[in-house]
Amino acid sequence: MKVILTKDVAGLGRAGDVKEVSDGHARNFLLPKHLVLPATAAALDRLQKEEQELQAKVKRQEEKFLSLKNKMESKVFTIKGRAQKQNLFAALHEDQVAKAINEKLDLGLTPDQVVIEKPIKSLGLHKVQIRFAEKLKADVKLDVVAES
Repeated sequence: MKVILTKDVAGLGRAGDVKEVSDGHARNFLLPKHLVLPATAAALDRLQKEEQELQAKVKRQEEKFLSLKNKMESKVFTIKGRAQKQNLFAALHEDQVAKAINEKLDLGLTPDQVVIEKPIKSLGLHKVQIRFAEKLKADVKLDVVAES
């Protein structure tokens, strides 16, 4: 029997996959637990339409993130910190970087999206990475200055 998985099933596949399973397995286990739907023509058409909509949504998000990436990489964000000579008293953290970027661009970044490779403990220019998606990242320049 041909079925469409509605949820991930260990040893069988992921949600949305079309699989061929034995009639007994489908009738006695998969269908009663609502793990699959019978693969009718209407269900396959609906699945294909949902897949196309998902791809269009992903493409729109990528375009939006690319424009944000270009906007962010062209700017330098200034962060003030307490310092003595060239060294900060405390290293900058992700939440401080996210706050500084949000104040300037109002993007709604969360500290989880900010990646600081090594601690920022000195004044001057530094680079951090903003992670929008798994594959889409932006390198942002920070200018750390001493508070007056």
